[in-house]
Amino acid sequence: MGATNNTTTMKMKNIISFGAVASIFASGAFGSFGVTIDVGSLQDEGGVDLVQKGMLYLVSGGVDGEFSLPEAGGIVGAGSDDSIVESWDLTSEVSAGGEYIIGSGEVSFAGLVEGQSLAILWFPNLTEANQVPAASEAYGFYRSADGSGGDSWAIPTDGTLLHSLKFFAGASPLLSESDVPPFLAAAAFAAGEDAGPPVINLAGLSTGEPAPGTVTFGWNGTTAPGGAFNVERRLQGGVDWTVLGSVGGDVESFDDPNVGRGKDYDYRLVAINGFGTEMTPAQNIVTLKSNLINLATRGILGTGENVLIVGFSFGGTGDIDLLARTQGPEMAIDSAGLGPDDVAADPSSGLYLGPNLIQDNDDWGDTQLEEIKALFSPRTIAQPNSDDASKDSAMIITQTAAKTLTIISQDIQGLGRLALVEVFDTYDGLPNDAPTYLTNLATRGYVGTGSGIIIGGFTIDGEVDMKLLLRGKGPSLPASIVNPLLDPKLTLYRGSEVIGFNDNWEDDGAAAEVIAVSDEVGAANYATGSKDSALVTTLSPGLYTFFLQGVDDGTGVGLIEVFLAD
Repeated sequence: MGATNNTTTMKMKNIISFGAVASIFASGAFGSFGVTIDVGSLQDEGGVDLVQKGMLYLVSGGVDGEFSLPEAGGIVGAGSDDSIVESWDLTSEVSAGGEYIIGSGEVSFAGLVEGQSLAILWFPNLTEANQVPAASEAYGFYRSADGSGGDSWAIPTDGTLLHSLKFFAGASPLLSESDVPPFLAAAAFAAGEDAGPPVINLAGLSTGEPAPGTVTFGWNGTTAPGGAFNVERRLQGGVDWTVLGSVGGDVESFDDPNVGRGKDYDYRLVAINGFGTEMTPAQNIVTLKSNLINLATRGILGTGENVLIVGFSFGGTGDIDLLARTQGPEMAIDSAGLGPDDVAADPSSGLYLGPNLIQDNDDWGDTQLEEIKALFSPRTIAQPNSDDASKDSAMIITQTAAKTLTIISQDIQGLGRLALVEVFDTYDGLPNDAPTYLTNLATRGYVGTGSGIIIGGFTIDGEVDMKLLLRGKGPSLPASIVNPLLDPKLTLYRGSEVIGFNDNWEDDGAAAEVIAVSDEVGAANYATGSKDSALVTTLSPGLYTFFLQGVDDGTGVGLIEVFLAD
């Protein structure tokens, strides 16, 4: 290997790979595949590119699965059961910068049986007219194995093999098989370059989320000389790994931008070269997430089917402490344009689990006064009530495990005026550490006009965006509702800026996404052609409001819904 070919010296800077798209090597399998070879970086000793030169051969190792190396006068060794499956004249093949895609999907595995392996050989100085190698003919060789051992031929999901050809450029490269160490036949290097199998450096493995929503997996010190890496991911506890991508052997990290928020992932690295395949242990990371820390609805406290019913759900496995308020008098102080005659003067609220009343309150100062005041800002984003003796209603709610609760708010005076129903999560740690968290708001009530529309609100806290499904229902309400809102529309605001709008849920080609996300969150899908409204949106942390109104000032009973879709 130390001597130099009198006519040709191979210099290789980049990976030379070939790929298969097929069922492979199974008994009775009759798939087809293609070969890709990149010789764009190879030059002879005079610096002349070897692009568009030579003959390429696909060789079968025969029933014995063993390859004979080429000999002077023959591509396959005399006396072996090797055979040439296919050959290509590169001077007549189309090359893009030295990359050839040859016979893609056209080379059949028909006739190959289990135990046979394939090799690919490139002779840059042979031609269609002269296919007899001389004793010092330079060539490249790569062989595959049937999985029982030997040289790995790993095929990633994209069908590209992460291996190079080995180029022999010594004075007499056409040696007998016994004279060439087995690893040389599979090495991914230029002649004379040191070779070795992939080496895993456990100390250099790292996973991190340098930017919200993107995971960086690193493997400093892990090597795949002349080969490349597959980066794989699974949900922790899962069985199947997904190949995220393939990168060259000189790369030491991979950015994965397609991560879910708050997901528990495992990553691993598969290092591949002509000597074999090595993989790292699973490296775990829990990605960042944001939480809903406040849900709110402003609406009319009616009676009968027009009563304001606010439902909310939470997920997780631990306890959750919530502050719930129904504001009337306080809302007149805080809301521009509303006076005492517009709001419920004496609201009350009851908390239900299913049909069962589990907690209620009329005047917030009657019970838990100091405990409730302790949960105002800065513990939560709830602003303190201005009057300890006001007729507003408030409760501290402590619940365990995931469930759905309902608040029914009423106007003691029965005047059908406005109130604001709010739920605040009192957890003040990082979103990822919250054992239980709010996931859903649903409010049913009468949708009027002007200040009588239903206004929903929510606050997102954290460092990453949140995907939400917002819905406004009317036609899809149960048949027991006598006066449904026949044509609802949704408008989403951040501050005074409109950032989303929907009238009919199938508008703008959004139906497929609405259906998919509704299925994911467990929400019953709308009927085709209904005039209900829906928005799928991804929002950054902050405070948002959305209006449920009737088209052309229509009125009736409507339902707003917010679903956490991450």
